[in-house]
Amino acid sequence: MRRIAAALVTVLLVLTLAGAGASPARGQDNTAIAINTKDGTDIFKLAFKIARVNQDVVDQSNAAAAFNSCEDCQSIAVAFQIVLIFSDPAVVESENLALALNVNCDACVAFASAYQWLLTTDGPVRLTAEGNQRIAELRKRLRDLLQSDLTVEELQAELDQIKNEVADLLATQLVPAGKSDGTPTTSEDATTTEPPASTTTTPTTTEQPTSDGSSTSTAP
Repeated sequence: MRRIAAALVTVLLVLTLAGAGASPARGQDNTAIAINTKDGTDIFKLAFKIARVNQDVVDQSNAAAAFNSCEDCQSIAVAFQIVLIFSDPAVVESENLALALNVNCDACVAFASAYQWLLTTDGPVRLTAEGNQRIAELRKRLRDLLQSDLTVEELQAELDQIKNEVADLLATQLVPAGKSDGTPTTSEDATTTEPPASTTTTPTTTEQPTSDGSSTSTAP
């Protein structure tokens, strides 16, 4: 029964993304899926991707899903996606989704959080050497956080702090492709806006072209 329920959650996530116009097979989609069916265990999944788009259609999707069907267990899924849009797209249908669910579960914690940035730029851009280093450091911090003993509230606060740091480096460490790292610049179009993350007990989605969107779901 637990395996069937876990499979249904995976199918639900795939169908949700497909319904939003995204193809599950697309290499630039980003998903973190944590499925736990073993009593007394913790499962952590992290997905962090930078996608570069130079097309008329922007439909990259970002999703985190956490599912438990066990006793005294925990599943945590976190997805970070940065979409750099080099073109002037006619269609923007990107999706940002977080889903957390407990089924036939006792003393369980399911937590999923998804962060997505969509940035339009004046042509191809890249991160500076400092920017790449900071991205690597943030990836390590995320891996360490997911395996820590933080409460859900503490984990959310840390993730929001990392979100702010990602937004800062995107605003200061993007330069036109081929430009020297000595003078980092960003165009006005490459700025981001940051609405606060929403925390709910049901899946939420945020679609905000040329801005930062975040979605968090926690199952009791």
